[in-house]
Amino acid sequence: MVGWLGLAVALIAPVAPLRADDGSVFVQELATSADFRVRVSAALQIGTSRPPGARDALEAALDDSHPAVRVAAAEALGTLREPAAVAALQAHLATDPSPNVKAQIRVTLEKLRSIAAVASTGPPHGLGADVRCVVVLGNMRNPSGTRGEELRHVLSDAARARLQSLYGVLLSEADGPLLQQAAARHIPVVVLDGSVSAVSESRAEGNVQVRARVEFTVRRDQTLRGTVSGAAITFGSGPTLSEPGRRRLQDDAVSGAVQSALRGADQGLIVAAR
Repeated sequence: MVGWLGLAVALIAPVAPLRADDGSVFVQELATSADFRVRVSAALQIGTSRPPGARDALEAALDDSHPAVRVAAAEALGTLREPAAVAALQAHLATDPSPNVKAQIRVTLEKLRSIAAVASTGPPHGLGADVRCVVVLGNMRNPSGTRGEELRHVLSDAARARLQSLYGVLLSEADGPLLQQAAARHIPVVVLDGSVSAVSESRAEGNVQVRARVEFTVRRDQTLRGTVSGAAITFGSGPTLSEPGRRRLQDDAVSGAVQSALRGADQGLIVAAR
């Protein structure tokens, strides 16, 4: 099991229920509400509802007078998954006086840069001589009941990043040209399916702990070849936890669980593919 240290903001920020519209009301609340707690909630809702002008509104909120709102805005920019926000986040990282805001900006920057790197990396022209196994990222699920699509994306991004770092293993799209090359060279192709099986929160010695567990299955030609699982715990200081802090701990716990599950996966995948 891997332990990952997370940072939590000691603030309870209520999240308002989503309105039955396009989410534009949250943009207005973020810009005009006198209650910082409403602005925190609005920023988080903008990240999930993605109304028109979402990125511009959240980037403007990075200048909010209350640090909790700035933390929420930085968190929501990561939820939007738009690498175009990197420039604004980078600028505020250099000027924001709050350590908590800076910490969240760094987490979001890392997430957005990873997304941008994956999007900009096209498939190689051919299989290298060192490739011994081709992996297709299959179905990524989040049946844990916690944050639905958001944690599913965290699982997928973390698994993709880990697979791209493995020696002898090449990641391919399901319909990519590399699969034909692999077939011609008799290089095995496996499908890796993943699941966030559990996310839980507890308190110990005055601190908040978030535990996540993930599971992966390896298939070749629709035949199950193996399973692997991993778990990680993140820690937040203080007796209470803000919503941005909770989300950050959950993201880090899922990413850590992926690292735990896929440690040494290069050899494991090659063996399972035989």
